[in-house]
Amino acid sequence: MKQYEFEMINRSSNRVEHARATAATAAIARAQIVLAYGPQFDVMGLCCNVNPPHHILGEIDCSNFPLADLAWLEREAAAVEGIAA
Repeated sequence: MKQYEFEMINRSSNRVEHARATAATAAIARAQIVLAYGPQFDVMGLCCNVNPPHHILGEIDCSNFPLADLAWLEREAAAVEGIAA
């Protein structure tokens, strides 16, 4: 498992936030973050970890998410992003 950090932009304030997820792949981590934060935030790409310690809006542990359900998870995340757009 790896930790993936994503940059998110708050739709109402345009403030940049960060969320972190522990998962087997970056796709699982991003989709879980979209499901959790998608209605309020635009989830951007992976954020590099070269910056100093900083505030994280939230952290999700999806280390037990079954890889067989990845297609379902991606469909759900796409639906959330489509509704929120």
